[in-house]
Amino acid sequence: MNTLKATITAVTASEHLSILSVSVANEPFHLLLAEASDMEVGINVTLAFKETEVILSKNVTATSANCARATVQKIESGIVLSQITLTYHETSLIALVPTLTFNTLAISEGDEIHWMVQPSEISLLKETHGK
Repeated sequence: MNTLKATITAVTASEHLSILSVSVANEPFHLLLAEASDMEVGINVTLAFKETEVILSKNVTATSANCARATVQKIESGIVLSQITLTYHETSLIALVPTLTFNTLAISEGDEIHWMVQPSEISLLKETHGK
């Protein structure tokens, strides 16, 4: 499970859904929650998302997903899946992608790439205290 520390910057809630806007290392991310949220702006939270939900691209891609840049730290190619370790603002993130698909990207260790995760695939793992 990938985790990132974030601070809530905005909350938009309806009766059954919420969109939380957060800041991760001064970069905006959004979470879509299937619940009404009573979270407050300024609260520190931990975001969590599965390794299989990380999408990689060498180029900027028009998308509704959260998108950020990272450096490829390590590539471990398997027969079915490849594990790519990224460095994002001094945090290691893992992407698990089908090896056949990954091979078409021509990504190497040390490359700067874009990584993406859909707002609906991010969860709040736990709250931390403080603002």
